[in-house]
Amino acid sequence: MAHWYLVRHGETEWNAQERIQGQTDIPLSDAGREQAARTAERLAGCRFGAVYTSDLTRAHETARIIVARLSEPRPDVLLRPSLREVAYGELEGAPWQEVRASTGELHGVEGAYHDLDLKPEGGESFRELLERLGEFARELEAGHPDEDALVVSHGGALRALAVGLLGLPPEAFWRMRGLLPASVSVIRHDDGFSTLTAWNDVGHLL
Repeated sequence: MAHWYLVRHGETEWNAQERIQGQTDIPLSDAGREQAARTAERLAGCRFGAVYTSDLTRAHETARIIVARLSEPRPDVLLRPSLREVAYGELEGAPWQEVRASTGELHGVEGAYHDLDLKPEGGESFRELLERLGEFARELEAGHPDEDALVVSHGGALRALAVGLLGLPPEAFWRMRGLLPASVSVIRHDDGFSTLTAWNDVGHLL
């Protein structure tokens, strides 16, 4: 039996300003580092066979703060570009409020029309995100069927990963909502069957 812990990175300045980050490499803010430290306390008693993280700074900085709190021998932090957030292309840096107030394709990018194939200029579609994280889900299942693992990534990427690990249809992506910075979600994997046992747990931040 395995428990796979999915942790969203701590807060950044762009999170606080409600700006679209995507794959723009924004570091943690001081508040985000404090959130990551609290998440580290929450997970300090875990024994992870592996720790995977997006190669974007806000994710792997969160992962390293968590790993530093684990008992020795500590696992290596393995960077995976496949765990990056969805690429929003030309929209990155724009305030979400402006996107929500827009019409047409800009509104659809946020999922208002639940179109998995809509793609901003220079970005990727949510279907492409699901395919990318589906491949990582198969890697995790094959490599860690019987040991706990930690995955530190981004809100959209972790939603897509959960869809892949749970064997849900692509449209379920729209229902996997609400991942806050430094939240903890857990998927239990037992005898080839995966179950969601926690989602967006932020009790350690309160």
